[in-house]
Amino acid sequence: MTALRFPAEIAVGEVSWEDVREPGGWGHLLAIGVVEVPDGTAVSLSVYTVAEVSVAGRRGGIFEAPAPAATGPVPAVPPGQARERVTWQRGMPGSALRNNRSIWGRPADLSYSVGRGEEAVDLEFICGLPADSVSDLSLTGEVVSGSFAAVAHFAPGLRGLGLYLDNLGDDAPSVIADLTALESLRLYGDSAMDEGRRLDDHALSMIADLPALEYLALLDGAYTEHGLQQLARLPKLRHLHIEREGLTAPLCVRAGRQLDGKQAAGALVILAQRRQRSHAGHMRADSATRRTDHHPPVAICSRRH
Repeated sequence: MTALRFPAEIAVGEVSWEDVREPGGWGHLLAIGVVEVPDGTAVSLSVYTVAEVSVAGRRGGIFEAPAPAATGPVPAVPPGQARERVTWQRGMPGSALRNNRSIWGRPADLSYSVGRGEEAVDLEFICGLPADSVSDLSLTGEVVSGSFAAVAHFAPGLRGLGLYLDNLGDDAPSVIADLTALESLRLYGDSAMDEGRRLDDHALSMIADLPALEYLALLDGAYTEHGLQQLARLPKLRHLHIEREGLTAPLCVRAGRQLDGKQAAGALVILAQRRQRSHAGHMRADSATRRTDHHPPVAICSRRH
């Protein structure tokens, strides 16, 4: 077994891993204290400050049950009411020791929800984890300024990364560029920012030499067509997903031609023009129900070689 040592006094997110011994084939705990996972298993880590976990038991009501990470959606519950109880709370005595599968509820329970705290997470804890222990990392909460460089510690084994680039420091694109094992990258902009945005042409140029990247998603951002043209340098890119205001079908066609001209297998290009929206974003979940705020695109263009 591999011991993942997280901060003992605060839960810095959720960790899940493939495990045939666990229900549904996946283990799932909070990222606090010591979490043991099978050697060599695929581990996903979602980073944010956890305030509490609550479970809903059935008494009727419509309550959509969020699914544990990587297990797929859980269908909505028949009409009625739901009674909630808190199963884990920050600051409770022995909070690290109480981190076990029971916090997600019993089989008869309808769902669980995770309440988020407001504090930023210091990513320095990453340096205390085995370098090849995490295969997918999502930064879904605020992080301490200057601590993003710690993500480079995961370079040997990190295959997937998702984060709000606009909210990080100037060094973030160069740190991502050094994660040469990445196969999937999801970058989110902050449409509420007027200046200082980092999901721009420079950022796209920095990531355009990632040797193993096959999937790239760009949501919002301040890049231009020139920045998108840099992505033709990605040698293994097979799927590019872009959602941002101001994108047009002609731009979709030009981007597709750029990629098809560089890669023999071609690439799927999806561009969507979105309605004006707040900083809720796709990745950040509501603190009470963990539901994601989805907004339908007003224009979509796709192309496959």
